[in-house]
Amino acid sequence: MSALRLLREPFWLRITVAVLALSVLFGFLGRWQLHRHEAKVARNAQIDATYAAAPVPIGEVLAGPDAALPAGRQWTPVRVTGSYQPDRQVLIRNRPLDGNYGYEVVVPLRTDAGVAVLVDRGWVPPGQDFVRPDAVPAPPAGHVDVVVRLRPGEPPLDQTPPPGQEMRIDLPRIGAIAGGSYYRGAYGVLAAERPAPSQAPVLLPRPDEDLGPHLSYAVQWWAGALAAWVLLGVYLVKDVGVRAGGGIAAARPARVRRRAPTDEEWEDAAQPPQ
Repeated sequence: MSALRLLREPFWLRITVAVLALSVLFGFLGRWQLHRHEAKVARNAQIDATYAAAPVPIGEVLAGPDAALPAGRQWTPVRVTGSYQPDRQVLIRNRPLDGNYGYEVVVPLRTDAGVAVLVDRGWVPPGQDFVRPDAVPAPPAGHVDVVVRLRPGEPPLDQTPPPGQEMRIDLPRIGAIAGGSYYRGAYGVLAAERPAPSQAPVLLPRPDEDLGPHLSYAVQWWAGALAAWVLLGVYLVKDVGVRAGGGIAAARPARVRRRAPTDEEWEDAAQPPQ
C-alpha cells in the first residue's frame, strides 16, 4: 500500500490536516518575528544616519508648530535658542536607566520666535519615598542655546499621576501645561546646553540598538514547520512498511469460532451439584 493511498484513511487524513494547519501557523509566526527583526534593523539604520549628524535649525525639520516629525528625521539634532520655563516643568514617571527607575525631566523652552519646544533634559533618581525625586536640578536661567534630538510624542496613558507628573511624554497634555504655542509634532531630547549648569539631570544615553532574538526565532518557527512534515513522512513510511510485511494482520488477535454445546454438555449443566 503506497503512502498516497494511506493518506485517504480518516486517521492519516486528520493527521495531515493538523500538520498543514500547524505548518501554516508556524510560517506566519516566523514572518511575524522576521518583520520585528526588519523593523529593528530599519530603526537602527535610521539612528545611525541621524544621531551623530551636525545640528541644524529646527525649522529645517519642522516647518512650523503644527508640522509632524518625518519618520526619517527622528533623532535629528537641532539647535534652538530661547529661555526655559522652569515653573512649567513636568516629571515623567517610571523611566529606566541602567536598571533603575526614576524620572525624566521635561521643561518647555520658549524660543525667540515665541514657540515652545518641550525639552527632555534627562533622568533623575527616585526620592526616598519613591513618590517624587528628592531634588531636581534647575535649568539654566536666562537666554540659552541648546541642541536637542527630535522625537515624536508618546501615546497617552489613562492614569492619574501625582501633581506635576505625567506617565508619558504626551505632547498635547504637556503642551497645555506649557501654555501658548508649542511644537506639536515632536519634543527634544537634550544633547547639550549653553551655558552649562553646575548640576543637571543625567543625559539620556544613545538608544539601545540590540537586534534581539527575533531572527533566530523566525528560523526556529520555520524549522518547526519543516520538521512537522518530515515527521509525517517518516511515520507514513513506517506504517507502509508495517502493512506491507503483514504486521497489522499479525498483530490482530485470532478470531475463535464459537460452537454450540453438545447434548451431553447440556445434560451435565442440568445436573444438580452433588
